[in-house]
Amino acid sequence: MSQIYKNLLKELKSSEYSLDKDTINNYCVDWRGKYKGSSEIIFFPKSVSSVIKIVKFCYKKDIPIVPQGGNTSLVGGSVPRLNKGEIIINLCKLNKIREIDTVSNTVTVESGCILQSINDQLESYNLQMPISLGSKGSCQIGGNIATNAGGLNVIKFGSIRSNILGIEAILPNGEFYNDLKNVKKNNTGLDLKQLFIGSEGTLGIITAATFQIHKKSNDRVVIIISLEKFRQVLIAYQRFIYIFSEFITAFELMNKFSVDLTEKLHGPLNLPLSGNYYCLIELTNFIEIENFNNFVYSKLEYLTIKEMDLIMAKSEYENKNFWQIREEIPLAEKLLKNVIQHDVSLPLNNIENFIYQSSESLKKYNKNVSIVNFGHLGDNNLHFNVCIDESLNKKQFEGFKKNVNEIIFSNVKKFNGSISAEHGIGQLRKDELKKYKSFEEIQRMKKIKKIFDPKNIMNPGKVL
Repeated sequence: MSQIYKNLLKELKSSEYSLDKDTINNYCVDWRGKYKGSSEIIFFPKSVSSVIKIVKFCYKKDIPIVPQGGNTSLVGGSVPRLNKGEIIINLCKLNKIREIDTVSNTVTVESGCILQSINDQLESYNLQMPISLGSKGSCQIGGNIATNAGGLNVIKFGSIRSNILGIEAILPNGEFYNDLKNVKKNNTGLDLKQLFIGSEGTLGIITAATFQIHKKSNDRVVIIISLEKFRQVLIAYQRFIYIFSEFITAFELMNKFSVDLTEKLHGPLNLPLSGNYYCLIELTNFIEIENFNNFVYSKLEYLTIKEMDLIMAKSEYENKNFWQIREEIPLAEKLLKNVIQHDVSLPLNNIENFIYQSSESLKKYNKNVSIVNFGHLGDNNLHFNVCIDESLNKKQFEGFKKNVNEIIFSNVKKFNGSISAEHGIGQLRKDELKKYKSFEEIQRMKKIKKIFDPKNIMNPGKVL
């Protein structure tokens, strides 16, 4: 190893870095194995002061930095590139819950806290985080913020942006930025914390954040419905929202192929349902209604949709089993060859036409394609993943991916959508961003990047 880090390492604890190649290599690849990079050192700072020391050193020496959390990114945003001289700052040891305020219902957490661990501690106060993700057992809150992760509870609690009250961060020059206020209203000029949310580590390293938290529900009911046409799905969504307005937490969409895929992973699901689309709906009891299951069942009498099948979980055990179907679709996708993933969002009224036109165009391009289609209908987020069960070499796959992306993204643009709803841009969508954002928008983002990071050392090669 270069002697360049010698003086820096003297200022850190031995447990705050590693020079071991095998250890480093484990953090140089994303969890799906699609992006692989290299680094000669990885840091595991245990305090904000250690982060500052490392960043100041890198700024002085012009060493590029890759901030990293749980490394659950799906777009290659949290791994270094190959042979670019980048170092990794993994924040897993910066994992304290600094404060739980049960009066204001806020929590201040360090960025390395795992989402599930935060919820575990909040449970004793009958409180919960506003976000819930399939990767909640491994994703870290700093990464959630940096990627503006979506999640399952947006109908009830809103997005990450609407639940963050304050942020603490280290700027690329090592300066300490502290805006950890826990007030709900703060109308004092530009809201700078919003720049860090969704910036994917390109403007600085988020070290802590204050979240608005919420009362934990007393119990819940999970329902799965099946329908033939997407138009019926939209009708069902509107009626569930109307009938169960204050109780509905999630409304998740799955096409039949994605449900069939989870059956291949786990075996028969034995759902007495049939249709082209499945929807998982979670209803939660926040107002202490006695016998919530019976209450839900009585309300369902007002829900009449032609050709709809419905099954309601009868216990918490069944609730979890129903959710497992939806949450394990990404895992089940590993059974497929040549998967091209798309994380898009569209106005609800345009989703049906997008699905139809994209599917038709893809079938014309290659009749053997299959589509794994699922998402969070509550925030217009659609995962439209295309696969082909053929043996393709690297060159053939790249050609296939290019053509598929052109079909999908041109239709996203046509129907006034976004090419990334919750996964971010990272390395995966960098080129597409230039195509589907205006030149003026890209230039403004670059100007902001230059103000924060004039040396371009913070997660270079990502987003812009």
